[in-house]
Amino acid sequence: MKGIVCAVLISFFIPVAGAQTPMINRDSIPHYFDQVKQATRENVKIWDKDIYGPIMLIEEGTRVIYANEPDKDNVLVARRGYYTGVLPKEISFQNTSLDWNGKTWAIIVLPLSPNKYQRLDLITHELFHSAQLSLGFDIRGSDNYHLDEKDGRVFLRLELEALKKALRARRLSLAEEHLRNALIFRKYRHLVYSGSQLSENKLELLEGLATYTGQMMSGRDKWQLREYLIARLEDYPNTPSFVRSFAYETVAVYGFFLYQKNNNWNKGISGETDLTEFFEEAFELDMRIVLPSYVRQLSEDYRGKEIRDEETLRSEKHTLTLNELRDKFLEKPRLEIKLEDMNMSFDPVNPIPLDVDEGTVYPTIRISDNWGILTVTGGGALLSPGLVWVVVSEPVEIGEDEITGEGWRIELNKGYYLEKNNQGNYLMTKKKNE
Repeated sequence: MKGIVCAVLISFFIPVAGAQTPMINRDSIPHYFDQVKQATRENVKIWDKDIYGPIMLIEEGTRVIYANEPDKDNVLVARRGYYTGVLPKEISFQNTSLDWNGKTWAIIVLPLSPNKYQRLDLITHELFHSAQLSLGFDIRGSDNYHLDEKDGRVFLRLELEALKKALRARRLSLAEEHLRNALIFRKYRHLVYSGSQLSENKLELLEGLATYTGQMMSGRDKWQLREYLIARLEDYPNTPSFVRSFAYETVAVYGFFLYQKNNNWNKGISGETDLTEFFEEAFELDMRIVLPSYVRQLSEDYRGKEIRDEETLRSEKHTLTLNELRDKFLEKPRLEIKLEDMNMSFDPVNPIPLDVDEGTVYPTIRISDNWGILTVTGGGALLSPGLVWVVVSEPVEIGEDEITGEGWRIELNKGYYLEKNNQGNYLMTKKKNE
């Protein structure tokens, strides 16, 4: 069977590659891999381990793979300085790590940035994810619904504003005062939202440490890195959703300053570390009681009124959006699909959480499961809490092997069909004796 799969992939690869212009200069691929190998080798001291390993660069449309080494099933074909093939369509992918054909791969969706620093930053970020189990980080990220609420967003933005001022400070002592104020906004946010310190910590351990690793291996010097971090923080308020994206920003800045105090600080982190407490101790934040009146007063030094006004306006508009989404996915006729053995990919900057017991809407997402492949390019899909169900709008066309709706399409596997219930909703159903 493996031989048949290999033959199919190779024969499929040849016409696809010939028919479209590749998203990468193939002659540059070995050079890019060599740059990454050199960067990880020169930065072994960051984790006392060379995190270089299997890498796949993948074209999103054609699913063509460019890898730095062969897979264990020998599906990939050797070329000059790289290996190539096509990723099976049932596998969803994004910038992350992926277990495939006997290896754990760092996945990078093409195109790559022409900027060397950004390329190295991204690829070594994903290599951290591939290596994280061996580094002692067996962590799963957690959604942070409170960061879609007005006050949650306000106090995150205040924290980031203080971090930005720390980066711009001319003296380290002044920078550390801004860092302590950032931690006060963080501490107050955790007091307002019970359980948020734990949920934020999970995502910061997962994505924050990966981001720190990428920035340290990117090759930027201290001043280039500072300007890069400032630019990211300047742009961050434009991010559609803070729920899963915040961790890429926070740890990077705290880590920038921690490195100046102790360039081995990250080696003191484990999968059990509470990063907020770690930062508070490192930057000598006293255990003062954080009173609302003090936080309000402090916020005025960090564009507090402007941020609150912006978030009030955003909240009013967002409430209308949430009501429309609830109507679409919970009230109107819809298609409900039970997830069985799913694999999914999505953009972490745009999830929209409804209430905790309702789930999260993903504006775009790709899910493969026993019943087939769902691709949502517009209009969104609702994933229930615990990832038990996915809901999309009512189907427009229902075929034997393809179902389409507004902004979505299902490539239906044999043995499944849609059944309409008494409420007028469609259910994905498995045929008996299939």
